[in-house]
Amino acid sequence: MKKLTVYIKIFILLTGYMTMGACNKDILNYADPNSKNTDTYFNTPDEIESGAIAVYSSFFHNSAFAWQLPEVFDGLANEYDGRPPSANEPEIVAIWRYEHNNATTPIRSYWRLLYRMVLRANLVLYKAGQYQDANGANEKVSHAMGDAYFLRGWAYSQLAFHWGSVPLRTDYIIEGNGDLPRAQATEIWTQAESDLKNAQSLLPDSWSDDFLGRATKGAASGFLGKLYLYNQKYSEADAEFEKMKGKYSLLPGNRWDDNFGETNENNEESVFEIQFFHYPGTNVFYMFGDPETSSNPGRQNAHAQLYSWTDWANWAFQPRRVTDFQYNDEDGHAFTDPRAALTFYGGTIGDQTWCDHCPEGVKAYDFATYGYWYRKFTNKEYKPSENGVETGNNIRLMRYADVLLMRAECQIKMGNIGTGIDYINEVRERIGAFPYEDTYTPDQAFELLKRERQLEFMGEQIRYNDLKRWGILKETMNVELQALFGAPNVQDKHNFFPIPQIELDTNRDFGPVDNNWN
Repeated sequence: MKKLTVYIKIFILLTGYMTMGACNKDILNYADPNSKNTDTYFNTPDEIESGAIAVYSSFFHNSAFAWQLPEVFDGLANEYDGRPPSANEPEIVAIWRYEHNNATTPIRSYWRLLYRMVLRANLVLYKAGQYQDANGANEKVSHAMGDAYFLRGWAYSQLAFHWGSVPLRTDYIIEGNGDLPRAQATEIWTQAESDLKNAQSLLPDSWSDDFLGRATKGAASGFLGKLYLYNQKYSEADAEFEKMKGKYSLLPGNRWDDNFGETNENNEESVFEIQFFHYPGTNVFYMFGDPETSSNPGRQNAHAQLYSWTDWANWAFQPRRVTDFQYNDEDGHAFTDPRAALTFYGGTIGDQTWCDHCPEGVKAYDFATYGYWYRKFTNKEYKPSENGVETGNNIRLMRYADVLLMRAECQIKMGNIGTGIDYINEVRERIGAFPYEDTYTPDQAFELLKRERQLEFMGEQIRYNDLKRWGILKETMNVELQALFGAPNVQDKHNFFPIPQIELDTNRDFGPVDNNWN
């Protein structure tokens, strides 16, 4: 199913040239046909396709999505709780406390990942353009361009949202020393919009099993709609989400776990997933490095089992979040959302057993010993014997439940409260929660939406983005930080990430930065 790894493992770092020594000047200018570089490679449809697929390998840079970035965003949203081993991750602890700075490694890694993705996409677009200029249209080349536009558009949407004003690089061939001043955030958003529109026009509706994991036309629509939503262009966003109707669907409630484990990945609810693979006993798992720059590169790119009580025991479920799942129904009666027992173990409303689908049989969860732990993404329902950190769990960057709740937000913001509530109910009824049937004001409906997004996506790196774009990050998180650490550390500047010091040190044209931030 995950055949994309066959191509991703061809990590293409072909920007250098082989130096040859000889007396004859003509020999010095001779291109070695056995040397792969940007002159001798990316010249056929197959090679261009391989180059496009290699852009996806940017997701694995420095194992950022394997462990760093999930911890970053779940920490910024206070969706986990640090256990004593967490002291061995001091930079993640600093992020959780909002004490990070422009030298914090995970934030720097994300910046570098995104610009690596931009660089590789630019190369593919450059070579694909050359090929089509010389040979005319080719479907494989067009699809490769669609990949490159999609990934570059996604990367620039992340840069615009998390950093704002950043350098805009759209050409592979760069004049001068490569230094570049930053563009306005509006320019970055415009570039991301253009790229996603191009991707939408070039990508197919689906891929064969050999290429599962590549972006599709529907994925481009989803992220373009999300871009419009984040910029409060609600009608444009909803129009993009409408294009996805009929192409995706919610999993039934009894298959909820398929959204968070290795069983039935890339399913009908999935819009776009980062493909992870675990091959036990084959390669070193480059948890703390970059598989592309290792002296022993291989196909291993596992995703860490981050919030489990075995092996990686740094981060447990945040006890403060338990009460989020307890609220009143429309008649004023106490109600426990069924997603509680599907999201975490422990207490009176979390899952009371684990290993429900294991050959060994069901096991009682020992809350007195372990306390609260996440159920999502931990494989504890299927693979109890695999207590190591490595998993093959994909990261779902977007699933259809998110699309429906983004549509609900669009409709509520446009004044169509009933339609917005209908989308919320579609997500709720899938999991067995009561539907909302009362009449609500726009403000009341928006509060329902906020809660729905929090409960549906807890532990999926979404809450921080929501709080930030709704303009309530500081007021919300400072209450929680005060209770946790005795210090309301969130400042206005935390609506953006700091510009990494490495960028300021190497890009002489970047421009002034206030307070070493953004």
